[in-house]
Amino acid sequence: MDNTINLFDLKANNALAFCCNEYDFSNFTEVYVNAHNMNDVPPFGMLLVASKLRSIRQANQHAKFYINGIENKSYAAHMGFFKSFNVGFGKSPGEACGNTNYIPITKLNVKELRIESYNSDNGVVQSVIERKSRELAKVLTRGNLYVEEIVTYSIREIMRNIVEHSTAEEIWFAAQYWSSKDTVEISLLDEGVGIKQAISINPNLVIKKPEDALLLSIEPGISGKAFKYKGRERIQEDSVWRNSGYGLYVTSKLCQLGGDFLICSGEKALHIKGDKHQVVDTNFNGTAIRMRMKVSEIANFKGNLVDEIVSKGEAIAKENGDRANITASKVSRILTQTF
Repeated sequence: MDNTINLFDLKANNALAFCCNEYDFSNFTEVYVNAHNMNDVPPFGMLLVASKLRSIRQANQHAKFYINGIENKSYAAHMGFFKSFNVGFGKSPGEACGNTNYIPITKLNVKELRIESYNSDNGVVQSVIERKSRELAKVLTRGNLYVEEIVTYSIREIMRNIVEHSTAEEIWFAAQYWSSKDTVEISLLDEGVGIKQAISINPNLVIKKPEDALLLSIEPGISGKAFKYKGRERIQEDSVWRNSGYGLYVTSKLCQLGGDFLICSGEKALHIKGDKHQVVDTNFNGTAIRMRMKVSEIANFKGNLVDEIVSKGEAIAKENGDRANITASKVSRILTQTF
């Protein structure tokens, strides 16, 4: 192995594959990250690859890291990609102002969110998350209040999962709106315990394969905090923020309306588009999620979209609640085809 890390286009499959690579730079004092062939840099790929590069740097603290091939990489630099893995080129995460087309790579500190909640919301960190989510949604939804509500819900539920389940210290996110594609992409990442460990506390779940945890996580009513065991409900706080296990289910369904949903944790990633799905190999200890929504599909929907999705999910959740053991093979019925 030489002392170079080569980056290519950061499309999702490339980013997931990049995380499978093993790097050992113990015999080198200098490491070079080559970005010459990196052109397409959507939010999910930037977040995931930057996280992998941070872990490589952490494992090789004796070495100095340099970046090559940065000519014509102004967009990635502006978005904060390079400085998000501590290579001094471009803007720092959150430094760019953003606009109605994008939100740059940004890092939220979970401890700081909790401190803010103590100062303003009686310690209810979910209320702070709600505000942060709405601020982000307003940037991307261009005054469409209905779409803003849907996007706020989706961001809020993913952030809640990170704060309530992952044990992560930071939330990373970035977003992009493509008018030519009528699509908004919102990506979030944490470097916490991952989906499998977070839900494994639920004794009703049977997780045999790496992808089982991902399949179970998007099933309605599945949670590592809220479940019934031997006829008794697991005790949890009684509030409007009570965990119900519906966040990922509803969000994945919203994304299926002309868009797609991608969740990556552990050894696998699950990509859902319409009624088709694909399981992809990767290697990421935390959890990374990409939500792509077709804006016109959401905007043209009549009625309360979230309530309709939840109502359909309640029947499935009730069925799951009556089972002693819930396996991924039982929930995979929602995915009828592969790509």
